Amino acid sequence: MKKVINASVGGKSFAFDEDAYNRLSAYFDHFKARLNRDTQSAKDEVMSDLESRIAELFDEGIGGASYRVVNFALVSKVVGQLGMPDGSVEPTFETYGQAGHDAGSESRNNGPDFSYGGEKGEIKKRLYRDPDNKAVGGVCAGLASFLNIDITIVRIILLLALLLWGSGLIVYLVLWIVVPLAKTPAEKCEMRGLEPTAENMAKFTEYSK
Repeated sequence: MKKVINASVGGKSFAFDEDAYNRLSAYFDHFKARLNRDTQSAKDEVMSDLESRIAELFDEGIGGASYRVVNFALVSKVVGQLGMPDGSVEPTFETYGQAGHDAGSESRNNGPDFSYGGEKGEIKKRLYRDPDNKAVGGVCAGLASFLNIDITIVRIILLLALLLWGSGLIVYLVLWIVVPLAKTPAEKCEMRGLEPTAENMAKFTEYSK
C-alpha cells in the first residue's frame, strides 16, 4: 500500500500518493533551477502563478473530487504539459520507485487529456479584456488579440460607430460588463491563443515586462 501525503498546491489541498508527491517536488526543484528572474519577489510570483495553474489542472484531472488521490500519472501529465520556464526539456529524474515508473507509462497511454486544442490540436482562443494594453477598460485590446488585428483598427471602428450611429459607447459598455478581465497568466495566454505552458505564462507576470 502506498503512503498518501497531503499537501497544498496553489492554495488548494490535495492528497498525493508518495510517487506523485516526489515527482511534483522534483519538478518544482527543476523549474526553480531554470527560472531566470532578477529578484526573489519576481521568482516567487512566477512560482505562485505556476502552482495556481497546476492546482487548476489537478482539479480537472480528479474531477473536483476532494477524496480522490493525485497519482503519478496525473502529475506526469501536468508537468509534461507545462514544461520548463525557458522552454527547455526538464532534466531527467532518477528515482521514484518501480511503481512510479509504471504509472508514468500509464500517463502516456491512459492519463487525462489536458490538451487545449481538442482532437485536432488547435489552440483555443477566448475573449478577455486585456489589462496590459488597455486605454480604458481593455475591451479594444482584448478584441484586437481575439481577432488578431491591430488595436488601432478596433478603436477606429468603435469611434466611427460612436460618431456615426451613437452605438459605439453602448457596445463598449456592454462588452466591458460581460467580457472578463484576463487576470492570470493562463488567461492571458488563452486570450492570445497561446498554450498556457510554463514558458508562455512566465511572459505575462508583473516582473517580465
